[in-house]
Amino acid sequence: MDQKPVQGQEALAPPSAELAQSYLDEADAVVHRRGRVVDRRGLAWLQIANAVITAVYLVAMAAALRGGQQVGASQVILFGFILWGQLAGGIAQRNGMQWRLTRSRWLLWVSGAVLTVAAFVVFGFVVWDPRFPAIGMWIPAALVLLGYGGYGVVQLARAAGDGRPPRSHPAPLTRGVRWGTIGVGVALGVLAMLGSSSDGTLTSALLLLVVLVLFAWFTAARTEMGLPAVGASWRWPHLAAFAVAASVLSLVVLVDEIPVLVGVLSGSGIIALFIAVSFVPGRDLRE
Repeated sequence: MDQKPVQGQEALAPPSAELAQSYLDEADAVVHRRGRVVDRRGLAWLQIANAVITAVYLVAMAAALRGGQQVGASQVILFGFILWGQLAGGIAQRNGMQWRLTRSRWLLWVSGAVLTVAAFVVFGFVVWDPRFPAIGMWIPAALVLLGYGGYGVVQLARAAGDGRPPRSHPAPLTRGVRWGTIGVGVALGVLAMLGSSSDGTLTSALLLLVVLVLFAWFTAARTEMGLPAVGASWRWPHLAAFAVAASVLSLVVLVDEIPVLVGVLSGSGIIALFIAVSFVPGRDLRE
């Protein structure tokens, strides 16, 4: 490539073939090191999963509020979604996600903000305007899937040429992460039990206690028992257990006239499931 002359400066001598090759080798090494730290393919799949989960959450929340379920039903769904958000943050950090607002990402952030506002505006009409068609419950979910999920698909296509990141060797969960995993199961199990209760006053009071406990847990996010550390240590068996528990929780909350005994048994089953998967090896974060 020809150099553009700078007034008052002599042109630099072109590098030798050996030096130019060393530059290219170093560039390849930088790309390789980035591939070991940043798993763009994993982040893309996480983006798609978050879009799907958010879409399901919006539909479930709209159905709970529009269908006249008790106030506790929507709160239970909200708390379950917040739990996933904390866990997903840990998974993103494990895959090398960097939360930086650079100039090149301004358009992306603004587009995401506009899409989010549009989804919540439609969501508000669906929930608080009885004249709004019931099919409108699917519009916010569709916006999220097309916007955030579509961005994940684009990122996945861009990462198609990336090399496979080194596989992490499964390792037993540390004591803190194991207790954190069991804590997630206890939280989801208790939410399932409360969601099946027909006593709205009792449910609201107990949910307030659950919120306080979760808030205290969130403040411990940087500890080994924090939800980000728990999510970063999970492998697919733990994620599958969470998906099953979240599905059971949604059914218990949204289906009308479920006996309290069914809710108690469902919650107990969720707790037992997480106790079992807490002994399944997870990811070794020291690698």
